[in-house]
Amino acid sequence: MSLPMQGSPGTARRTWPTGYLVTLAVLVAGGLMIDMFAFYLSVFATDSCGSSDDPAPVCTTFGMLSMWALPWIGLGVAAAVWAGLGLLAWRRGRTPWVHLPLGVVLYVASLVGAWTIMVS
Repeated sequence: MSLPMQGSPGTARRTWPTGYLVTLAVLVAGGLMIDMFAFYLSVFATDSCGSSDDPAPVCTTFGMLSMWALPWIGLGVAAAVWAGLGLLAWRRGRTPWVHLPLGVVLYVASLVGAWTIMVS
């Protein structure tokens, strides 16, 4: 299924990969839900912060902000990779689907980074 691009009559134009765009929308929506859950968990990760001499990374300002921001930044980077590299591949006549795993790896890496800060 594809959406036709408008052009002058008699010219053959390529069509947008609608299935790819719908898949991107579903992946981003799922990522938003995962990020909200990760934020919920990260709020409770700071419960163990006390007045110790050697605070855990989650108890420092940098650690807290990193833990809260990493999943959102990772989702933004993944969406940019999916859309940007997918569009470049489509314009060159290649399939955009090969860039989905790269975006997923980047997003999962940001979640792992946030989790590492959360539990250390």
